[in-house]
Amino acid sequence: MRVAESLERTPVLRLVRWAIRPAEVTGRFRHQSHASSRFTCDRVSLERRHTALASPRWTTTAPFPLLSALHPHYPVFRMHSIALAELPTGPDAEGPPLDFYLSYPYLLVWTDQVDVWQFSDNSDLTHIATLEDHWHVNKPWGPAPIIDHARGMLILPQPIRIGPPRLRIFTLQDGELVRDIELSFGDLVDVDIHYRKADGHILVLLVEDARALPPHGKTSIVEVDVLDDGARFLSLVTLPPHLDEREKGDTPLVLQPIFFGKNGDIIATSTTRWLGRVDLLYWQAKPGEDDRRLTRTLELLPALEDCKAMLPVRHLALDDSTLVLCTHEDAGPAITEQTSVRALDTSSSTVKWTAQPIPGKIKTLHHIPSLDVLVLSAKQDVTNHDEERDWFQICTAVVVLDARTGDRRILHAVDSDAQGSYVVDCFVSSDLDNPVVGLAWKNGDVLTVDLNKFIADGFEREAGGERARTLPLFPADIIAASMGRKEIVAVAGVKKHPPISEGGTEEDIPDWEEEEGKVMLAKW
Repeated sequence: MRVAESLERTPVLRLVRWAIRPAEVTGRFRHQSHASSRFTCDRVSLERRHTALASPRWTTTAPFPLLSALHPHYPVFRMHSIALAELPTGPDAEGPPLDFYLSYPYLLVWTDQVDVWQFSDNSDLTHIATLEDHWHVNKPWGPAPIIDHARGMLILPQPIRIGPPRLRIFTLQDGELVRDIELSFGDLVDVDIHYRKADGHILVLLVEDARALPPHGKTSIVEVDVLDDGARFLSLVTLPPHLDEREKGDTPLVLQPIFFGKNGDIIATSTTRWLGRVDLLYWQAKPGEDDRRLTRTLELLPALEDCKAMLPVRHLALDDSTLVLCTHEDAGPAITEQTSVRALDTSSSTVKWTAQPIPGKIKTLHHIPSLDVLVLSAKQDVTNHDEERDWFQICTAVVVLDARTGDRRILHAVDSDAQGSYVVDCFVSSDLDNPVVGLAWKNGDVLTVDLNKFIADGFEREAGGERARTLPLFPADIIAASMGRKEIVAVAGVKKHPPISEGGTEEDIPDWEEEEGKVMLAKW
């Protein structure tokens, strides 16, 4: 084999390209555990053996090559794999990587500065900016960054700092800090931030505790114009007086924005941990005014018998008047949990359709306009308190629903015991004409299939077994993955701190001692 391009630590990281002859490529990895791994590649197959659920630390004995393998089960995809050595650092960075944020085609890396990298069409990882005033840019706890591609703008919520939370607005072209918006009061809650690209308005959820506003504190939804140099606060809504007692509950259950209409309408959910129902609150803006008034409410009840907790988990606007809301319903044991999916008419406060309940808790929700379908993934713990097991058994279901009627087109599931690893993420490609659904496992296995084929046939299984056929693409422990039009990017080999919403704290720091971070790319 011959290296055509070398990998160097420069502002442009070029992929290592190799000439591959059939049945020639062999790679081995050193592991600091009892688990063993080996991959081989020829024109039609790529195989790897590993110990079930093992998470070995790994290093390559040579720069990991670009692998090209024709997937034997879905021949439309010719997969390529690459490890871009360690997590990249900027040209002037002096410290090691401390954290990252991945959203294809962008990768943000925190060192002693903050650098923005972008994957180009030819798969190079190009350094495009170092953020100005980077010593005041916190690592990505809490709400995720927002990237406005059309305006070339990066919005970084900054919830962890001395003083009020902020929204820091940077240009992607050169990293210039163009606005630093102080949110004046409260703490920024770790929920999705709604950004209306048409006019650059944003909804943030702020909470003031009982010390500031006794007896229970106060939760507020605040609208901000991030394009206005004056950073105007356009409106603020809170719970109606008859629901004030809910302020004693957990944020963001007290109040959570789920819809931000083009005419300024705001819809939010409200519940408590053990209320067993979800209330929808509708605020409308008067023509020519920023102030909003609560005009309607709608009570949603669980479909699960003996439901003890009903909590909103995912939401998605299909258009200006249709909102899809997923609620998690729990009767106690994990094996009984399910998710209800409803489409709501935002103009009339009515339910358009309710889908057949999905086992488990929804993790991802995508709308594919070209096929007019919803693609969801849900995870369920099916261990059922088996005391003899050393690890959880997790079932991950991928479900396709008709977006107009809610009818189920298909539900196919994969099991962690059968696969020998846990699913990290489920994603759908941004290729609207030929969408692809994909799964990435912690051990580096990947499954990609044309969405139309999945709707017709589901996941192909190995002969006589429950295991879905996968491609052992990435030789590492994946912790984050993102999909583009015809590519998957994964970050692996490190442990990332949990966000606050999943039990993390402000004092948490990433554990990077397991292995240096690896960035890997797959294309078809």
